[in-house]
Amino acid sequence: MHANSLAAFLELARQLSQASLVIGLQQRAVDQVVPLRSEPPLSWQRSTAWSWRIPKELSNEAGALQFLCPADLPSMLTAGLTFTVAKVAYLNCLDFGERAEGGVLFVWDASQAPKAATLSSNPLSQQHLIGLLRPIYARLLDARHLAEETIESGAKFHDIFNSVPQGVVVVSGLGQHAQVNQVASGLLNISAGYVPLNTLAQAMRAARMRCDNAADLESVYQALQHSLNAQVTANWELDECIWRVDTHPVLNDAHNGRVWLFQDVTAQIRLERMLRREASHDPLTGLLNRRAFFDLAQAHYQAQNSQDKVAFDSDTSQDLAVLMFDIDYFKKINDRFGHPVGDKVLREVARRSQAQLREGDVLARYGGEEFIVLLRQANQASSRAVAERLRLAMQSQPVRVGGKVIQIHISVGLALRRNKKEMLASTIERADKNLYLAKREGRNRVVDTID
Repeated sequence: MHANSLAAFLELARQLSQASLVIGLQQRAVDQVVPLRSEPPLSWQRSTAWSWRIPKELSNEAGALQFLCPADLPSMLTAGLTFTVAKVAYLNCLDFGERAEGGVLFVWDASQAPKAATLSSNPLSQQHLIGLLRPIYARLLDARHLAEETIESGAKFHDIFNSVPQGVVVVSGLGQHAQVNQVASGLLNISAGYVPLNTLAQAMRAARMRCDNAADLESVYQALQHSLNAQVTANWELDECIWRVDTHPVLNDAHNGRVWLFQDVTAQIRLERMLRREASHDPLTGLLNRRAFFDLAQAHYQAQNSQDKVAFDSDTSQDLAVLMFDIDYFKKINDRFGHPVGDKVLREVARRSQAQLREGDVLARYGGEEFIVLLRQANQASSRAVAERLRLAMQSQPVRVGGKVIQIHISVGLALRRNKKEMLASTIERADKNLYLAKREGRNRVVDTID
């Protein structure tokens, strides 16, 4: 019940009973009551709680105004009164409805004692008072229970709102303020609780501007400028963390407000990236594996096919070329020094190869001691030059593993794509045949004779 309704009830009770004090009570036990826990209290303003044991002869009598001896009142009540108690009555309201839990206590001072005596001797006055108080008291209890349940629900929501590991921001439908939980407040550098909407907007923008992918986010959130009901999910790369940020209108209608959810997905994204890398890279050398090379090289072939190019038979035309090379006599290295040393040789070959290639060229471990390279924007002369650089880089200095000194050489097969119609597999096949010729002709050389 609202404060105004409560005051009207008290005034009515005072007018009817001429009581100097009226207190609503809640029953805790069969014979014990305490003041109602409502805000504000019915009429009793003392902050100290007190309980009262109802005289036993009244315990089971409900629905009647029963007069008591002033000596039966709790001492904590009488100690706070500014008048002398002359008359006391208790109305047990337990039969006013299933939610009724107590009653109403009336106290008169000496100046009102004659009127109280009239009330006590007039059954019609009592019944009239009880009839008026019955629905009012029942509504009072219903309103109090509802208020307590609302407060309890709000407290539970507030606890959950601030204890979830995700950041949560709820913008009001009126667009005047937003509610920010603890996680979101730390992320956005604003206080938790209710904040003005312009404060939230400034904090949101400042956080996005600090993101490593700020430029991408700027275009992503353009959707919110064009549609109030837009739903957007994006990853914020902020302070070495990745936050998956979801925003959507409440109940699909922005007039009801908007929710922002911030979930830390750093571990998940890093795991996904690691798994993707493991699936596409050779674990020993860190280079692309054969499958990943085919996927990437095939994409370059298709992209190159869509471009207008000059004739393929020109020495200056720019197209794609494939190099295949392997380490000469690598089996002897493994047999003589052991596989751990052989693994270090493979890693060193991979490192030197990467250092000699141009930006955009694709290097992969093809299998065993064999490597493959896709050269982009290459012609016969430039691809031959790259192959020679690779060969010379390997023999320029030995590989040192512990106290062991290992001289290495490679054989290289080169093939330039013939024309737009040639498939990647065909170019690789010709490069592989040239590699075979390089090894047959003595190793440590580059061969590009097979057209």
